[in-house]
Amino acid sequence: SSGINAEEAVVSTQSTGRLLSTSEYKVPGTKEFFDKNTNLGRPMSPHLTIYKPQLTSMLSIMHRGTGVAYSAVVYGGAILTVCPGGFSSYVHLAETYAPGAGLMIAIKSVVLWPLVYHSLNGFRHLAWDMGKGFQIPVLYKSGWTMLAISLATSLILAASL
Repeated sequence: SSGINAEEAVVSTQSTGRLLSTSEYKVPGTKEFFDKNTNLGRPMSPHLTIYKPQLTSMLSIMHRGTGVAYSAVVYGGAILTVCPGGFSSYVHLAETYAPGAGLMIAIKSVVLWPLVYHSLNGFRHLAWDMGKGFQIPVLYKSGWTMLAISLATSLILAASL
């Protein structure tokens, strides 16, 4: 067998401080590959730090992040409904201590933007599911357009609420 046995894994762990599973080197050539990359100081796999940030990758990361943020806002609001006094008492409390109108619009915009961004970017994803908009110029144009519209929409919604 070309794999390592349990005794070799224990010895390797003791000598290198690196934990190995008994299945790590079952593919022929794998040990040489990892040894070569270790000697050259290469990372285990490509890392985000080696890539130049691009609009497409940043929008993808933001789409995931805003999905998480929006979920946190929804769950936070749901939790407030079961807290003493209910959601409306916390809204009243926020209105009592609210800063000026301009700052309140900014705060509301920050809360609304994840929802608006995630929703609008979701429409881009639906277009992609239909096979539309994969050309690089179209990706960048739709990305910048969606970003601008999401910022404007969240500001307009915040000012009107």
